[in-house]
Amino acid sequence: MGGQMDENQQGQVAAAVAAQIQAEQQLVAARLNWNLTFQGFMIASYALVATADGSAPARQFIHGTITVAGFFVAAATLAGIVASSRQSNYLKEHWLRVLGADSIYPRPFASGNGSLLGRLPARVICWALMLMWVVLMAAGAGLF
Repeated sequence: MGGQMDENQQGQVAAAVAAQIQAEQQLVAARLNWNLTFQGFMIASYALVATADGSAPARQFIHGTITVAGFFVAAATLAGIVASSRQSNYLKEHWLRVLGADSIYPRPFASGNGSLLGRLPARVICWALMLMWVVLMAAGAGLF
């Protein structure tokens, strides 16, 4: 299908897809930045409550609230990252469908394992934070 367009039209498609992929990558970076900023605040709050004088039931309730909020923010961030990943996948498929694998334009995305490895850190960070909050919730509830 890439042969039906002239080189100028192919260049426009390539530029548009590259710009949209860049926008998705910027969204992932912004979402992860917001998440880590919020998580830092929540971890500091958790530690502050742990060292504060107060009754055990109130401390457990506050710790429970902080851990639930931290978990859900990490989960929401992961959902946003997955949404961006799906859009990037669509853009890659569009690129290949319209321009073909042998396009004269450099791909604005990695292929195969390179793409997977590039997306892994943002997801691992979210999963690690969610696990951390579950462990802190269980520890705060006296489960171990």
